[in-house]
Amino acid sequence: MPGALLLALVLLAATPVAEEPQVVARLQAWLDGTSTLDMRFRQSLVSGAFGTSATESGRLYLERPGKLRWDYLQPEKKTALLLGDRTVLYLEEDRQMTRGRLTPEQGLFPRLLAGRERLEELFTATLVATPTTGGNGAYRLRLVPRKDPGATAVVLLTLRAPAFSIDAAELTDEAGNRTTYSFTDARRNRGVPGGIFAFEPPWGTEVVDEP
Repeated sequence: MPGALLLALVLLAATPVAEEPQVVARLQAWLDGTSTLDMRFRQSLVSGAFGTSATESGRLYLERPGKLRWDYLQPEKKTALLLGDRTVLYLEEDRQMTRGRLTPEQGLFPRLLAGRERLEELFTATLVATPTTGGNGAYRLRLVPRKDPGATAVVLLTLRAPAFSIDAAELTDEAGNRTTYSFTDARRNRGVPGGIFAFEPPWGTEVVDEP
């Protein structure tokens, strides 16, 4: 029996569940220690209804709390801003700017990155892989919204030790659409360009206010 018990304890320690609290705490520490972030991103969207896909890339700027800017550079230029719960989307080719408010469905990942709430207030976290158990050298953390645990909307994060920074994120919404982000060339706590969050569209831009 002592040998069997020891083996069981060893197996338990090797499972993702045993490491889960530490990984969640390290991710929260990384978020708490981030004041600004400037990095490249690649975004891929797969439609749940049609199975079609699209890929875009650009640069992300973050200033905690509450400020995010996505500058899409390829294949088309556009800018998406989050200031608190206010959103701005500018389409350069269409010369149109749409202003609105962040919806709960849209806000899962932005609230994690830029919000004031702590991770455990927003999500129930489950560690689904470690560097040695299916994670290919990384940790993978599945986040389910606490306010609607029955929804299919989830966030799957890829984290790298020792910093436990977010290398990638996969978002699946209630319609089955899957958006994947990968991040590279991150500059953390080195500031962001002055005035980057004070976006002013060019003269002649059509401005649309969502209800």
